[in-house]
Amino acid sequence: MKISDVLSPELTRCAFSGRSKKRIIEALSQLLAEHLNGGHELSDRLFDNFVAREKLGSTGLGKGVAIPHCRTSGVKKIYGCLVKLTHPVDFDAIDDQPVDLIFALVVPEEKNDEHLSTLARIASIMQNDDYRERLRNCSEDAILFNTVLELERGKNL
Repeated sequence: MKISDVLSPELTRCAFSGRSKKRIIEALSQLLAEHLNGGHELSDRLFDNFVAREKLGSTGLGKGVAIPHCRTSGVKKIYGCLVKLTHPVDFDAIDDQPVDLIFALVVPEEKNDEHLSTLARIASIMQNDDYRERLRNCSEDAILFNTVLELERGKNL
């Protein structure tokens, strides 16, 4: 699936704050649950699922990027949430560097192939030094949203 299929302007934040990995995951869970009109129950479930996935191994890819993702019941399609943190946080990344770019994914339990292809698309963009720099230079939510879509089109993914 394309990033444009899973990401919306409402789930793109240029100045996202949190003091720890746990607090960032909690805030991402709340933002996604609000967008999905799921309330506290969905927010708690997303948080638990994100944390369970992190226990399997950090989704911190290195170079300041993390792609936390989880499967959850009750969602019909994949939802993405792209945030640029105001202050980098320790995310247990493989290079031990703090993270400031996060692209979170919530995936229906039965969407395995789409999950993997979407992760691959996001990773492809986030592994490019120039692309990461362009995302980090964004100063507004709409600019961040449009930039990631432009980068995806530019890579012809």
